[in-house]
Amino acid sequence: MAGTDNDGAGSRFAADAAESFAAWIPSAEERYDMIEVAAYHIAERSDFKISPQDCWTAAEEQINLMFALRESKRKLQTLVDTALDAVVMMNSEGMITDWNRQATRIFGWPREEIIGRPLHTTIIPLRYRDGHVQGLKHFLASGAGPAMNQMIEIHALHRDGHEFPVELAIALVMTEGQPEFSAFVRDITKRRQAEEELKEMATTDFLTGLANRRHFIARLTDELARLQRLDNLQAAVLMLDLDHFKHVNDTHGHPTGDAVLRHFAALMRDELRKIDTAGRVGGEEFAIILPGAAPAEAKIFAERLRQKAALTPLTLDGLVIPVTVSIGITVMKASDPSADAALIRADEALYRAKNSGRNRVELAAELREQESEGERKR
Repeated sequence: MAGTDNDGAGSRFAADAAESFAAWIPSAEERYDMIEVAAYHIAERSDFKISPQDCWTAAEEQINLMFALRESKRKLQTLVDTALDAVVMMNSEGMITDWNRQATRIFGWPREEIIGRPLHTTIIPLRYRDGHVQGLKHFLASGAGPAMNQMIEIHALHRDGHEFPVELAIALVMTEGQPEFSAFVRDITKRRQAEEELKEMATTDFLTGLANRRHFIARLTDELARLQRLDNLQAAVLMLDLDHFKHVNDTHGHPTGDAVLRHFAALMRDELRKIDTAGRVGGEEFAIILPGAAPAEAKIFAERLRQKAALTPLTLDGLVIPVTVSIGITVMKASDPSADAALIRADEALYRAKNSGRNRVELAAELREQESEGERKR
């Protein structure tokens, strides 16, 4: 019976004392003295009812556990310091309590300068600060928070003032009965840049920098959906084809032909509004979406671009290469069954411009009829 009581007392004393010793760990050489002191305190706390042998055994458990905690703490600190992610710890008052080396690398704050500072004024952009403060208050009051225990992407603030994208996960840790928050932060700037580059490669014509055919059709489809949703808007669609482009390639070579395409794309880009979209949809074929443009406005735009191209030949290695363009115009309607319907009408108008001598602008059939009807009424 006595042995059982002693074992229980020893285990309790070992567990109680080991945690308090963890923050202050003497060297291994003092281990024997530590066991002796611990054994005496265990005996004293039991009013010397526990045998010396059991006190010594309990003290050994206590010291062994203490050394195990020291080793565990050392390993954990090594893992934290060498982690690929920044590890930032914050207490319930919003103050930074721990900060690893990677946090210094990505945020620019040395550990000795950041510990004890409010987290929201150091690494959180201004527009997010109120949300952070209110979110912390809400979590402390309710135990619930939308950012806890999940991966989110947000912007963080560097010491020099610039913002950068991060991936963030937050976990709750209870320390001596008080909540403490561990944030694992990863700088995803390079990943975002790679994603943008891949997106650009997927949506951009590499030669001209304009939208490629696939992306242009997607934008055209979006515009049709907008027209169908709002029902009272319009958008002009233009098809453009460089005149005699095959002759340029055959006479001067494909590199010169590529230079002509880039030259015309630059001329076209200079004429666009921010809401307009231009794309290269074929070898020497281009297309433009002019949201909100009426047929008359689209015709003025097309004539201006046609004249600009005709008056701006490409000069390359002493060569002066004329550039002219034929353009067909239609208006996208909410009743169109698909984006292709508008392209087909614009292409038919372009075909008419080509057959009528090139270097000209033509309206789609129904727009020509509307224009003729307006002239008759005048």
